[in-house]
Amino acid sequence: MKKFNVSVPRKYEKDGETKTAWGNVGKLVYFEATDSKEEGFILELNMFPDTKFGVFPDKPREEKSANEASIDLD
Repeated sequence: MKKFNVSVPRKYEKDGETKTAWGNVGKLVYFEATDSKEEGFILELNMFPDTKFGVFPDKPREEKSANEASIDLD
């Protein structure tokens, strides 16, 4: 298991120089694959303290079937 900080940038000026402060908003937790489970992620956001979000691969949508093709109403 590995944990990563989830942060948002905030720009500010100090002594005439623009700087960036990174505010922590949560954690991303990575679980390695095992014999019985695929690798996975959980997102924990501080603004939702009692909620764990599952993170899944973004798979392309399947092509629409012939029945779902657009219909010409003219």
